[in-house]
Amino acid sequence: MSKSILLSTLLFFFAAVAVGQDVDPRGMYFNRFTGGFPGTEWFQVTQTTGTTYQLRDIYGGGFTGTIDADGNISIGNFPPGSFSDLDNFIIFPVLGGTSFTFDCNRVPTTTPDFPLRLFSARPANPLLNGQWSNTLRFINPETGVPGPPGTEIINITTNGNTVRITDPGGLFFQGVFEDGLTASYRVVNNPFFGNTTGIFASFPGSATNIGQDLNGEMNMININEFRASFLLQSRQQLGNQTQALVEFVATRVNPFQIGDANGDGQVNALDNQIVDFLQGLTFESNGYNLAADFNGDGVIDTVDLSQTCDSGDLNMDGQINLLDVAPFVAILSSSIYFCEADTNRDGSVDLLDVESFVDLLSGG
Repeated sequence: MSKSILLSTLLFFFAAVAVGQDVDPRGMYFNRFTGGFPGTEWFQVTQTTGTTYQLRDIYGGGFTGTIDADGNISIGNFPPGSFSDLDNFIIFPVLGGTSFTFDCNRVPTTTPDFPLRLFSARPANPLLNGQWSNTLRFINPETGVPGPPGTEIINITTNGNTVRITDPGGLFFQGVFEDGLTASYRVVNNPFFGNTTGIFASFPGSATNIGQDLNGEMNMININEFRASFLLQSRQQLGNQTQALVEFVATRVNPFQIGDANGDGQVNALDNQIVDFLQGLTFESNGYNLAADFNGDGVIDTVDLSQTCDSGDLNMDGQINLLDVAPFVAILSSSIYFCEADTNRDGSVDLLDVESFVDLLSGG
């Protein structure tokens, strides 16, 4: 078989695999509709039960239908719709006797887990307070093409379970933490649509002074970094609304040291006690502290604990010398985890720690 034929065969195989993936329709979409009158809007798909979904604008107007794993959409007596791939679908509703076409694409930078509901709020981490250096881009919500980046210093302030991002001009987005890594933003208040209720209402505690409807998500990468997507929509009549998508990529101006679990600027025994006490907590747990999850993987475990230890100082006398060899060997042959013996800081004590222990003994 020639190289070109083999390459074509492989590409066809990979394309077939991609198309064959199960569709997860949940999330936020950009809808360009045509028919009785044209317009654009944010359009959300939320799961109710099984294959039943609500396909609606952010104010509640829309339809309930079924979507199977292949992306086939059935809504009452409307013509069938479908997903052309994992992130794009088309439906053909009939409203007031007029046929429409809704051409929807998943909003760039978002996933099926984009927050459309707030099930419970939790306390925000006050260690997030302070100045952050932010790179922002306005992204075309239909094509995904990003505009030129801009940079600014933003401020984060927390209060209870809310977190507020304020730009140099005083404009702010305020959201609510739903778990230890994610804050959700939703402010829906368009006078042309009346009061929203249920899953279409604003999240309690969410706010903005921009004068547009807001949907957004802030994802903490670690205590020093976050990414956020904010979806804005003008408060006009249907058909006249405009949308904007802005992405934030931010880093703390004065970053925490790795191992500094309490934000006091030092890595010491107190940090070790904090991380030890929080062992096993995940980002979904009450009491989870992102500052103690040093690698930002969503769980506080032995990998994080190893960061706060004096690696190699097995007898804890403040020195690494031959007196540490015997306890190191004893721990190595046991099944008990001691972070001081985890000299390569991979979250476990095993033979892979021997070489780095020898380096510490020799002053390396």
